[in-house]
Amino acid sequence: MDKKTLIEQLATRREALGLTLDQVAQRSGLTERSVRNALGPQANPQLSSLLALADALELELHLTPRGFGAPAGAADDPAYRPVATRVGAAVAPQGKPPASAS
Repeated sequence: MDKKTLIEQLATRREALGLTLDQVAQRSGLTERSVRNALGPQANPQLSSLLALADALELELHLTPRGFGAPAGAADDPAYRPVATRVGAAVAPQGKPPASAS
């Protein structure tokens, strides 16, 4: 997920919760101006602001390796061979069995 998408997701969550910028500011400990700037079209918030906003919007920020859950063969490394796991099966598209290691 890129930064723009993350900020759009936070703004959408704020709207879904029906919170004003001032209410988010109070919950996050940021100023209303900081919240407005962080969720605006030219936003470039610091990580500490993103974490405060996520918490105020009842969200958690999770980091995953790039390509996690991507279809088999999506890796750039030609020697890459997916390993079937319970997690892999859980994120695999429905109706299609996970790739098996041959």
